[in-house]
Order: sequence, then C-alpha cells, then structure tokens
Amino acid sequence: MFDVAHAVEQAIRSDLDEHRDPVRARRISRERGRDLPVLGVPDPDVIRIVARVTRDPARRPHDEATWAEAVHRLWTNDPTLESRYAAVALACRPRYRTYAGTPRSTELYRRLIEDHPSVATVDAVATCCLPLPLDARPTTETPVVRSWAVVGSPWLRRASIICQVRRRRRTDPDLLRAAVVANLLDRRAMIRDSIPRAVRAYVEAVPHAAPRVRATLEEWRPLVSRHLVTALEAALHPAPRTDTGRHVGARGTESDDRDGHRSTDDADGHGQHGEAVMPTPRASGRNAPS
Repeated sequence: MFDVAHAVEQAIRSDLDEHRDPVRARRISRERGRDLPVLGVPDPDVIRIVARVTRDPARRPHDEATWAEAVHRLWTNDPTLESRYAAVALACRPRYRTYAGTPRSTELYRRLIEDHPSVATVDAVATCCLPLPLDARPTTETPVVRSWAVVGSPWLRRASIICQVRRRRRTDPDLLRAAVVANLLDRRAMIRDSIPRAVRAYVEAVPHAAPRVRATLEEWRPLVSRHLVTALEAALHPAPRTDTGRHVGARGTESDDRDGHRSTDDADGHGQHGEAVMPTPRASGRNAPS
C-alpha cells in the first residue's frame, strides 16, 4: 500500500538536501548558535519546495490523518531546522486550512512544540500554525491555548504569549492579557522576552489600544523587573517605518532577518499566496497587551 505521508516526507527531505548550502549553514550556526543542525536552505526556498512537492497528486495528502502524519514525520524524523520549517509550511498550506484549524491540529501543534524545542521552532509553530485553530474554532481552542499559559512547560507558555503576533486585528485581547499576566513574574528569558514582542504586535495592529496598554503597564510597574518594564516601554514606541512600511533598523536600513530575508507578510499575517513565512526569532524587547 502506497504511503502518501512517507512519500511527501521523503520528497521534501530530498529536495532540501539538494538545496543545502554548507557555507550559509555554518554562518547561521555561528551567528545564532542553533541547537539543531542547519542545511543553509533559505526560508522562501523551503516554502517553495513544500509547494512544489504537494502539487503532485501522488504526493498530496488527501485527508487529515495523512496530512498530520506527514507534518509529524517531517518534524520528528529529520533533525534539521529546515525540515521542521518544512513541517510548518506544510501545516499552513492553504490547501490544508480545513485540517489545520481543527481541535486535533491544536494537539498536533502542542506535540511539535514540546518535541526537542528551540526558540526558532517553537516560534514557527506558535506564530504560523496556532492562529489557524484560533481563527477557525475560537470557542473551543482559545481556552486550550489560554491553559498553556500556566502549565509547567515554558515552551507552551511562550507559545501562548506569542501565538497572536500575526493575527493583527483578529487578536483576542483577553487571550493576550491572560497569557501575559500569568507570566509577568517569570524571569526565564524565553518567557520574559516573548511578552514585549506580543505587546508590540498588538499595539501596531490596533493603535487605539495603546493608551489602555500604557495604563496597564503603569499598574504592572511595581511588580515586574526593570528589564521588562524597559522592554515594554520600547514596545509601545515602535521604530519609525520607511515608505514601504518596513521597520527602520538601528542603522537606518530596512530591518530584515539575519539571513537577509525581508518579511512578506500580508495583512492577515501570512506570506504571499497565503503561505506562512517562517518567523525569525527577533531580539527580545519588542512587542505588548490590552
């Protein structure tokens, strides 16, 4: 019997291996200190490889179980960062939105987050995948993600905080506030650094919420560390933008990720053609709640 999930996994991994760039991989590992092996394949190429493979009817998941199995295999069977990014890209393909927004998908994303987590991979799942069930099934899935804010795993806590950074005006302020408040006193960097990022994304998407956020920050000021207060204040005063709408970096250039890839997110937080662009973990201290 032909195993479609296996065929998808093998085809994508083979293409990724063909596009490997050892020089670039060494540079990324040196600059970012990756916990996972890196092939050096740029994120846009990862997305194109996934799209190309799944255009073939013989290697296209035709049901939710096959889709979930292919995503899971890409994530677990290959230790490279790019294979995990490919799993996220497959999960977020427009063709599979029906599958990607179910309660079963939320549980799949939880398993991915907890499987040998790193900032890069957790953020990819949290910001690209989790918005899909939150949008499709808010009544059932919002309480699930809110519950992650108080579990023992710091990675699930981080995911609950940053999962809405691409939802823009669809952001649920109650979920954001619950996730942030539950973790305000946590001094671990992976938690502390995610809060300003989430706040900044919300204020940028919903500018009229900024006064409420500032008032809330004043309430929090006596409770939280000076580092977090400073980062939140910076989040409430985002950097000026160029005419193209991109942030201006410290040196006056358009801020790209550290591999030179500019964000191609549209207003819904997805890339061109509706495909999720892999997030690059930013330096902490940028985003905030309502």
